[in-house]
Amino acid sequence: MIEINLIQLRDWARECGVIALKHFRHAVVTQKADRSFVTAADIEIEQLLVARFREYYPDCGIIGEEQTRIGLDREFVWAIDPIDGTGAFVNGLPIWGISIGLLHHGQPFLGVFYMPVPDELYWSEPDGNAFFNGEPINVIEPRKWDTEDWIAIPSNSHRRYSIDFIGKARSFGSSVADLCFVARGSALGAILTRCAIWDLTAGLAILAAAGGSYQGLSGELP
Repeated sequence: MIEINLIQLRDWARECGVIALKHFRHAVVTQKADRSFVTAADIEIEQLLVARFREYYPDCGIIGEEQTRIGLDREFVWAIDPIDGTGAFVNGLPIWGISIGLLHHGQPFLGVFYMPVPDELYWSEPDGNAFFNGEPINVIEPRKWDTEDWIAIPSNSHRRYSIDFIGKARSFGSSVADLCFVARGSALGAILTRCAIWDLTAGLAILAAAGGSYQGLSGELP
């Protein structure tokens, strides 16, 4: 079993947050083939994290949003989203962050997620607890829903779904943030769409450690 230095991972996430804030609100933006945004901050952060993982965890694979593909058949694979919520980042909105997840045989194992603007740091321990700025977190206990409950939804939900829910719906632009809001007991749940493995790994690990569960819209586990 691999030994993970979570203090080190959290420090790296904060270091990447400093890099991202230097670009925030004046980012140089280009569009990829799928029309999603990429910025110089995305590239710089992914390159930094890849270098760190190759140095400190050489036996692990790495997959990153900005085309990093190393050893994907290995037992442990790091999944990096250098800026989850790039659309919000580009538009000067605060809900975006650095997402560092670890897969074990293809399943979420642990996660670290840092949002620099509100200074919110979430993480999970392997087979342990989930934390928000150092305090343990848990999902909302099962109960009857009311009109003040809310769920996180994708920004394109109005084009994709008909949602019948007694409470409120909010869209923030970061899938990992959505999962962390559920994990800390703020949101009742979240709907995610068109997510890649780097969008999900850290958030799902944190959610599971906080006592939450997840499944595909088809009813099957992803």
